[in-house]
Amino acid sequence: MITFSQFFKNWSETYYAQSVEIGKRGDFYTAVSVGNLFGVLLANHFLKLVDGKVISLPVDIVEIGANKGYLAFDFLQALYTLRPTILNKIQFHIIEPHENLRTNQKLLFSKYNLDIKIHKSFDTCCFNNAFFYANELFDCFACELIIEDTMAYVDENYKICFKKADKNILEQCNRYNITNSELCIEYHYFLQKLKNICKNVVFNCFDYAKKEEKISARIYKNQQVYNVLEENLQDFFGKSDITYNVNFKHLIKVLKEEGFVILEFKNQNKALIDFGLEEILNLAKQRNENIYRNFISQSQNLIFNFGDKFKFLEFKL
Repeated sequence: MITFSQFFKNWSETYYAQSVEIGKRGDFYTAVSVGNLFGVLLANHFLKLVDGKVISLPVDIVEIGANKGYLAFDFLQALYTLRPTILNKIQFHIIEPHENLRTNQKLLFSKYNLDIKIHKSFDTCCFNNAFFYANELFDCFACELIIEDTMAYVDENYKICFKKADKNILEQCNRYNITNSELCIEYHYFLQKLKNICKNVVFNCFDYAKKEEKISARIYKNQQVYNVLEENLQDFFGKSDITYNVNFKHLIKVLKEEGFVILEFKNQNKALIDFGLEEILNLAKQRNENIYRNFISQSQNLIFNFGDKFKFLEFKL
């Protein structure tokens, strides 16, 4: 019998190591699956941070959780279009632990002769000045399932049972006001690693947000959603996505404890508008009518279909 957090970690590592398909043909889709507009807007926001002197040049741009590399590709292509003069002042990086995904990323970037350095882990990185971004990263962090003073375990038959939580887990639950929900156990470790490899960093992230105190852990298989507490998990393990809603109150509190400063926290759709959606649409309209129409369609999907379920968080060290 193992803790749910270890089971969750084993599941995620098995699943993503296969270089799974994300999008309409996969188990789930993200903002990146909608098209390249998401990456264009993120790149435009990056330029605004540079112009506002929130980020200084030269800078290393780093993506975590890049999957096959499409968001990095869209981001870089946008910089080529929006401000090519900045390219000699940036170095692009991806941190990717899975070999299959690193292989796919290298194939994509080499095809277009893009200079992107791919690292296996944080341990091989060191940045003086960095801009990090991640789309749906924190919902992949291992968590415990908590009900009052109990926590979930998974037995050899893939059955979940709840037993008395250990003292350390209960202390964390009390500290972060978690009673019937997921408790992410990796925030401190991740942020400490981030501080170890960065002297200065601005970090942008997007994730599905928790709205109420209840267990949200679920499985995505072929665009269908399944409750982890109700299914035979052996049928899904490593062959489908497992995730949960991020408790941003918990994450933000840990960020402050680790010495980070919160710059922005808002709904993802509001953030994308603030990134310069109108500006990008106007530019597209001036240059190419087909691109403009495509961006209009993508923007409607990003703003309305994702709604306020996703949050944008920006912090710095």
